[in-house]
This record gives sequence, C-alpha cells and structure tokens, in this order.
Amino acid sequence: MKKIFIATVALFSLVASAQMSLKKLDGTPINNGDVFTYDVAVEPGSYMGIKIYNSSGSPINVKAKVESVTNSDGTNVQFCLGDVCLATVTAGNSYPPNFPAFIDANSENGDFDHFLNLNSGINPNLPVSYSFKFYQVDGSGAEVGNSVSFSYRYVSPLGVSSFNQLEQSGVVLKSNVVSNELEMTTTKELQYSLFDANGKSVLSQNLEIGNHAIDFSNFSAGIYILSYQNKEGQNGSIRIIKK
Repeated sequence: MKKIFIATVALFSLVASAQMSLKKLDGTPINNGDVFTYDVAVEPGSYMGIKIYNSSGSPINVKAKVESVTNSDGTNVQFCLGDVCLATVTAGNSYPPNFPAFIDANSENGDFDHFLNLNSGINPNLPVSYSFKFYQVDGSGAEVGNSVSFSYRYVSPLGVSSFNQLEQSGVVLKSNVVSNELEMTTTKELQYSLFDANGKSVLSQNLEIGNHAIDFSNFSAGIYILSYQNKEGQNGSIRIIKK
C-alpha cells in the first residue's frame, strides 16, 4: 500500500509540475500579460498561429478560456485548438468544449492551432480585443500546472486623411503623436471621449471653441482612440499614439 501511495504522489507531482509554454509560429514567445496588436481584420494579416510546448516528461491536456471579448460579438473569427475549429467565441467559455488538446511528453502541437479575427468591431473606430487563458487540465477536467494568458487586439488604422475629416467637423490637431500633451483647436463646440487600447474610456470632456491641451502625462505609452461629436451631430475618431 505504501508503494502504491508513493507512486500516486509521484505521478501527481509530475502532472502538477508539467510546464507548458506558448509561442507564435514565427517563434515569438507568448508570455503572461502580452498583447499582440494587428491592424487588419482580413486574412492572412490577422492570422495568429499558436504553438504549444510541453517541456515535461508526461503528456498534458490543454484548454483555452476566452476571458473577455471587447467591442465584438464574438462572431467572424476562427479559433482552432486540438480537433475543434470555431467561427464564434463567447467570453467565459473554454475550448475545446469536450476533449482538450493533447500534447505528448517533451513535444509540441502541430502548426494548425490558431486564432483569426475577421470582425471589424461593433464600433469600428474602437479596438477589438480578445483575452485568452491557455491552461492545463487533468483527467477530471480540473486545472493543473501552469497557464499562460495573453490578448489579441485589432486596432483599425486611421490615416492622414482623417485629419481632413476632423477639420471639417471642427477639430484641428497639430499631431496625433504625443509625449505629454495633445494640442487641439476646436472651431465648433463638441464632446470627446478618449479610449485606451482595451476600448475603455479613460477621459471624457465637453469643449468650447478655442485652443485646448489634453494632458497625457499620466497615461501609459501606447495607442489611444480619440472619438468626438459636435453639436451638429458630426462625429469622427482618430488614433493617438502616446510615446
């Protein structure tokens, strides 16, 4: 009985310590908290291949939980893991729904597992974001071992022509690249909102006609979306890059 108990503990220790790591197909490591940003929502540019590596001496079973979906209804995607490919994902659900992906000891998956976004967003002026958690499960479906969480983000590119559109509706910007302040001249009364790359509103304000400076000094470096609407109902958005 003692030998059986020791063997069982040893097996459990192997499973519990099984190390999983992720990389993109090009070899880029996928680490906890990473955000991978794409500026197209068409193939092949929006394709993210996902490699799963098992560095342990025992097989592992892998699932992926969609932890959140922002500015999307979860349709017009392609998420393939194990023997399942889905065209729709739902926040809070784990995939594959029935049988997890199997990765043999000291091995890796093939080159087919991937995520592909073809959804331009409920509001096309704001980022689309999907947050994933890849984790291991045991035979009963309970989570074991380590996990890796990351985000896939689509940000629609807004070109130089957007400056002309802004001016026509009452907004003049010196530049959309800022360090500390975004300098803006308004020729019409308007309301603006500033969204971070997750689609979260971080600032909102009404502006009178005149010169203004929006303080960016406390914001992290990254991409923001300035969205506005004037009193005549004209609206628009532009991407702001904080250095």
